[in-house]
Amino acid sequence: MGNRLEGKAALVVGGAGGIGAATARLFREEGASVAIIDLEPQQVEIAAREIGEDVVAVSADISSEPEAARAVGEAVERLGRLDVLANVAAIRCYGPITEATPESWEAIIGVNLLGTAYCCKFAIPAMARSGGGSIVNVSSSNAMVGRGMMGQYDATKGALLSLTRSLACDHVADGIRVNAVSPGPTLTPFHVRRRMADTGESYEEAEAAIRAAGAPHTLLGRQAEPIEIARAILFLASDESSYITGINLQVDGGLKGLRS
Repeated sequence: MGNRLEGKAALVVGGAGGIGAATARLFREEGASVAIIDLEPQQVEIAAREIGEDVVAVSADISSEPEAARAVGEAVERLGRLDVLANVAAIRCYGPITEATPESWEAIIGVNLLGTAYCCKFAIPAMARSGGGSIVNVSSSNAMVGRGMMGQYDATKGALLSLTRSLACDHVADGIRVNAVSPGPTLTPFHVRRRMADTGESYEEAEAAIRAAGAPHTLLGRQAEPIEIARAILFLASDESSYITGINLQVDGGLKGLRS
């Protein structure tokens, strides 16, 4: 175990799976006390137990401001303070903008943009009371590169980059640094289950097929593991990045260009 977050309290929103769970686990290994927020009560409880017995689990729909306020408040109360906030939660909508509906826009903006903003809103005062800290928002490299059939998702992730820069300006006096991490293609359970639904393969078969396909649109030619994104989040969350704020760190394997 490391000590880069020794004595710090960290909250991971979207911490029950994928990049969020990898981040929460890494934070704990690095000495932090950890809380996770996610939507499904049973899922978040199971994830917390798998990460560690002392991990705080809170279920909430962060697209609701009252729910986000309750969840962040409960997490901070149980942790006793707050030094690090990682906003990882996100949902996806697939299809061209011509098929987007008001309902799909409301859903994806509600979680990906407003949910992050709400969690920041209620975490920042607690973080300031603790003497400052670090916020890391997870965007996406496709907010800069562009990708077919993902306009709604990528629009919200682009908005997160602007939100990150503004928050960095607004809260520097509170001792709070705010940065973004933009992952490229990452092999998470979400993508495995999506392939399973399309092909009827088992989890192991689908995961192996995704690995075998690689990521030819990246220089490294493969998808990231969630822990590789989590390490970048840890860097920006820790004092190792003490002179960094308002930036976007692309962790995308050298994404080459536009995709259709």
